[in-house]
Amino acid sequence: MRFTRATFIPQILLQPLGSVDAIVLAQLPEPLEEAFGLPVTVKPARALPAHAYDAGRRQYRSTDLLECLSNSLPMRTLGVVAVDLYASGLNFVFGEADPGRGVAVVSLWRLQARAGEPESLSIERAVKEAVHELGHAFGLNHCRQAACVMQFSNSLAEADAKQAQLCTRCQKELQRRLAALTAR
Repeated sequence: MRFTRATFIPQILLQPLGSVDAIVLAQLPEPLEEAFGLPVTVKPARALPAHAYDAGRRQYRSTDLLECLSNSLPMRTLGVVAVDLYASGLNFVFGEADPGRGVAVVSLWRLQARAGEPESLSIERAVKEAVHELGHAFGLNHCRQAACVMQFSNSLAEADAKQAQLCTRCQKELQRRLAALTAR
């Protein structure tokens, strides 16, 4: 079978794993399409893999979730979960990415609005972290610009402080990487 360049149009796949808030999930495609300039497809939900759960911590290993996300490059797949995640050596993570495979996962668990906060904050946080992790899936690194969505966040306060957009430098790097994908 011969593939043409048109066969490999990059796109983003959203893959819910387990039970995910449908309202939040429905709010992700438009800002992701805007941030990356690519079409977004929401896939049917799949079960969370039981082997990823650490009963002692009552958390899921984000790396194990990345392993279960299938992907055909140049597509990028973002797993969306509503469970608490951790990675080796860390108490928790908002998400994780594997740029080599083009997959990422983001958790809504710690991004939920707290008492007294507007409910819209849950969606704003989910968008920021989804863009951040997909940025890593496209090969972007953490950014030192305080407002850039690629700024590392270790707390909700840090996540809330950044914007949902890429800074100019990160946007240029993304465009360079997207151009390389479409030139293949």
